[in-house]
Amino acid sequence: MKPLIGIIGQIDPSKNRLFLDRRHIEKIATAGGIPAVFTLDCSPEEVLEHVDGLLLIEGPDVHPYFYGEDPSGAIKYVDVDRDEFEIRLVKMAVEKGIPILGISRGMHVINVALGGTLYQDLNDIPKAIKHDWDVELIGPTQRVHGVRIKTSSTLYEILKNELDIGGTNEVYLRVNSFHHQAVKRVGEGIRPVAYAVDGLIEAIEGTEGFIMGLQWQPEYLPEMERVFEAFVRAAAEYRLRKLELERIEIEAEVREELREQAPGSKEEPDESHHSSETTDNPPDTNQT
Repeated sequence: MKPLIGIIGQIDPSKNRLFLDRRHIEKIATAGGIPAVFTLDCSPEEVLEHVDGLLLIEGPDVHPYFYGEDPSGAIKYVDVDRDEFEIRLVKMAVEKGIPILGISRGMHVINVALGGTLYQDLNDIPKAIKHDWDVELIGPTQRVHGVRIKTSSTLYEILKNELDIGGTNEVYLRVNSFHHQAVKRVGEGIRPVAYAVDGLIEAIEGTEGFIMGLQWQPEYLPEMERVFEAFVRAAAEYRLRKLELERIEIEAEVREELREQAPGSKEEPDESHHSSETTDNPPDTNQT
């Protein structure tokens, strides 16, 4: 069976609706997964009970409360309920070894969940290039700036056949990256693997297992299909491991039940035992 990929949808409180970019669904399905959209009405435990991978997508700013800061005037809009839900979801998924792919906000959630911090607004950084493009005006496919990808990274290994490799340590790629916040201090168990020319982190990945965060929108770039394929493949491998563990547990339970039901497994009364009043002489049945 194909791996199930859980996606947390975006909430539009003004219209009381759940929505997401259809391309997320399409990319997961094309890569061989089964996309399933979840809401905050269920618990993180319920989500992780069923999924084999997590896709965290774009959305509002992560509230600075979750990385120990007060909000500046540059914060645009937040969804604290979603922050709490997704941060807890990431922490639990990492413990279970469930593959995670974070896009845009999803990358920020991964970093904050693992103890990292964010720049609340990139205008506060001297010499930063323009990152806060209005995607509604220019469209989501515009490659607005370049990134340098480390050749020692999993991301590079995934994309290397799609890239124009010009160096030995880093590869240059133009991406559709639109954001006004960015990773500041990197969380535990992850490392930066791609940078903009101004030094801002544009991609992170886990030091163990499949954990990856991309600042850009990979669902709109053709070469990024390899990322979705690698993610779904990791989810399929997790599913196989999970099913194998479940099989081992079931077999152990069956063996235990059979052992308990086997003859002689429990102490039985000794029918050969006679009381001290029993003799070899039959009782006297003659009446006087």
